[in-house]
Amino acid sequence: MKYRKVQLNSQDKNLKHLLVQIAKWHNDTPKIWIPDYEPTDEELEQTMGSIRSTKDEDLFLTIVEDEKGQAQGFIWAYRMEETSDCVMIKSLYVTEEFRGHGIATKLKGLLEEWCRDIGVKTIKTTTHYNNKNMLALNIKLGYVPGMVHMCKNLV
Repeated sequence: MKYRKVQLNSQDKNLKHLLVQIAKWHNDTPKIWIPDYEPTDEELEQTMGSIRSTKDEDLFLTIVEDEKGQAQGFIWAYRMEETSDCVMIKSLYVTEEFRGHGIATKLKGLLEEWCRDIGVKTIKTTTHYNNKNMLALNIKLGYVPGMVHMCKNLV
């Protein structure tokens, strides 16, 4: 597996395609709790816009590619504006075929290295309560569970 930090200002001819794939993976997350959920084109564009609008020095976007050069996962994190010593993991995804091989652990490890290099002291993340594997991984890696956000739809 090859891990590659994505540079938005590069001349990579596949960058647009890669950002679309990342946006699809990121926006498919609600399928964990809404099985028939389908993200809209607007949501995909918003995600790509959010990635593109982050300053290069504040963006950590790394993909993992298989031996054929196909993206099989990614991590997207950014340094938070309100405090420059904190990074928020916006999304982490590994394709089902490649889960259980330490890829998410490696991606989080690469993020930690980057954070240390730029002086970040805290990494925050959110995980849906149904995502038991990610909850277990986060706890194994030393993340401390915090507040549970709850909602009730009245419709």
